[in-house]
Amino acid sequence: MIDRVGIFGGMFDPVHDGHLAVARHALDRLALDRLLLIPCGTPGHRGPAVASGANRLAMLELAVAEDPRMVADPVEIDAAGVSHTARTLGAVRERFPRAALVLVLGLDAFLGLPLWREPEKLFALASLLVIARRKLPMDKGMAGRFGGEMVDSPEQLFAGGPGRVLLSAEPLSAASSSAVRKRIADGCRELSPPPLPAAVARHIREHGLYGAENQ
Repeated sequence: MIDRVGIFGGMFDPVHDGHLAVARHALDRLALDRLLLIPCGTPGHRGPAVASGANRLAMLELAVAEDPRMVADPVEIDAAGVSHTARTLGAVRERFPRAALVLVLGLDAFLGLPLWREPEKLFALASLLVIARRKLPMDKGMAGRFGGEMVDSPEQLFAGGPGRVLLSAEPLSAASSSAVRKRIADGCRELSPPPLPAAVARHIREHGLYGAENQ
């Protein structure tokens, strides 16, 4: 049976429970064998991360330590130059030449694909699980624009080669990295309800990240 490998990228600055809810949703919805969580190295579409790549990777490793299906992957942190998803997928494909790859994207990112670098390569290398993070109008012609097609089920997503797109609803979560950073900077020692895994919160305090007191 062909392995199913998901790719879920982001700044993860810091990783929070909302990210992990999406990761678990992708794993369960698609019966993935593993999910690579890839922190962005050098973004080309926004400013740099607040925490270093090493710290963001370390926090991801702590966050996924109890689920062997999730892997914190340093492919973009280790790569030189600006990170872009087409190159990352190419590197993942070299490591998993026979796997069925699935890129996990938010709907807002999916709708912005025409502005991405070499978006057609995404559809040549992987299928896509598009997570509807909020109510946005779905452009069902987007996949066809890059040689892909929309499908209605995980079975159809894996029925052939790459390029298929499945839309799915995001698990409910109020957590966001910017909100977490603000609460830490404002001096909230105990974040309630806790938007972070305990090990990640401890790493933030121990390393004085985001304005937290170093303990």
